[in-house]
Amino acid sequence: MMKNYLIVGILTITIITFSFHTSFATSSPPMSIQMSKKCYGKPSAHSDWSHCDLHGIDLSFSNLTGINLSGANLQDARLYDTNLNSANLQGANLQSSNMNFVNLSKANLIQANLQHIDFYHANLSHANLSGINFQGSRFPTVNFQGSNLVGANFAGTDTELGNFQNTTLRNANFHDAVMMGDDFANADLTNADLSNANFGGGGIMAGANLLGAKTVGIDTAGADLSCINNSFCR
Repeated sequence: MMKNYLIVGILTITIITFSFHTSFATSSPPMSIQMSKKCYGKPSAHSDWSHCDLHGIDLSFSNLTGINLSGANLQDARLYDTNLNSANLQGANLQSSNMNFVNLSKANLIQANLQHIDFYHANLSHANLSGINFQGSRFPTVNFQGSNLVGANFAGTDTELGNFQNTTLRNANFHDAVMMGDDFANADLTNADLSNANFGGGGIMAGANLLGAKTVGIDTAGADLSCINNSFCR
């Protein structure tokens, strides 16, 4: 009888211990939530708002030059005509935010979530956008001049009349993209995927490097194809 009590006791302890650890695991918040924090006041230029939860905030027309918003949650935020020149937005969540006329020149946007955003007339010149997935976003008349877009994913997006002059677009993906009127003068498109894209309507490839680029099925009606290092070039 004594042995039976001992066995039941051990089993009870084991079950309780297992139940505790299971409950802890399921109640732990995701890493993105753990990293965010409530912040109070109003963001200003050159201030530190890293990892702040700013979901849905309205910062339209604000001057936030040089601000640190790395890891911040800015989903659904209003950033209309906001000056974010030289801002640090590494790892920030900007999904579905209003970025029309925003100034992100020289900004650090590595690992940021930039999906489902309308970048109408936005300035992203000389920004660091390496490896960004732009799924569901639109870029009519956007300025990417001189920016780092290595490995960026523009597949299926609308980049009409975009300025990509002197950009670094190695391994970028423009498959099925609408690129009518885009200016890629002197851009580096080495190993980029331009297949099935629409590049007609006055697009420019003057001096662009297309070494190893995929161009099958691309529509080039009315485009300047004076690029180099690809049979696609004229």
